[in-house]
Amino acid sequence: MNFRTHWQPPLVQSLPPALRGWLTDNGSLTRQLTRACEQGFSVKLLQSGWQRPLADESLLLGQPLGQRMFCREVYLLDGDKAEVYARTMVPKRTYQAMQARFETLGNRSLGQMLFNDPSLQRGEIEVACLQPQDSLFKMATRHLTQLPDALWARRSCFYLDDKGMLVNEIFLPSAKWSD
Repeated sequence: MNFRTHWQPPLVQSLPPALRGWLTDNGSLTRQLTRACEQGFSVKLLQSGWQRPLADESLLLGQPLGQRMFCREVYLLDGDKAEVYARTMVPKRTYQAMQARFETLGNRSLGQMLFNDPSLQRGEIEVACLQPQDSLFKMATRHLTQLPDALWARRSCFYLDDKGMLVNEIFLPSAKWSD
C-alpha cells in the first residue's frame, strides 16, 4: 500500500486546542520550547548524512525523485524526554552553500542557525495528523517504547539567500500539548 501523508494549511478549528499555538506559530520552535521546558532544553542528534528523501519531500523542494539530500534528524528534549522529532532535508545546492554551518551544528539547534540569519524567509506552514502507517510517524517513534495512536506534525520550507530546505517537526506525546 502506498500511503501518502495528507499535508494541508493549518485550519485552526480542526487542530487540537492544546497544539494550535505550537503548530501554527511562525517563529522559532526552539525558542518556544526553551521557554516551556521544565528540565532544560537540549538537542539530541539522531543522525545526519546523505539519503533519499520521501517522495513528498522531493516534490515540495522541487528536486528529482530519488535524488539524495542531506538529512538531519534530531530529538528536541526537555531534560531527557523527547518532545519533538525534527527531520530536515537539504538539497545538494543548499548544503554546498552552507556546508560549514551544517558540519558544525552537532547537538545544537538548527532553529538557532535559521532564525539568526537576516536573509531567512519561511514558506507556508502545512500540518498533518500522522498515522502509524506513515513513514514520518515510523521515523519519529522508532526510539519510543510506547506508540501513540497518532501524532501531529508541521512542515515548512526555509530559504536562506534563496536556497531552500525542508523542516518537518513531529510533536511527540507530551504533557505540554495534552488536552
